[in-house]
Amino acid sequence: MNAVPSKRGDALLLAHCASLDPASPGARRRLEDELGEELARKLVAALCAGAPSRDDDGLGARMVFAA
Repeated sequence: MNAVPSKRGDALLLAHCASLDPASPGARRRLEDELGEELARKLVAALCAGAPSRDDDGLGARMVFAA
């Protein structure tokens, strides 16, 4: 592993960040535009199911599926 900083890597990261448009719609808005509000809401809820909430400190018990 090379621990020396890469100038090429820094340049690529800066180019990527500079290409982002802060005025572009967020992921949820783009999903709503493509799938409709109801399906986008269900998809986001399903993808977030079981994920810790913002208020959760990550130490609480939650159901886990184990096969």
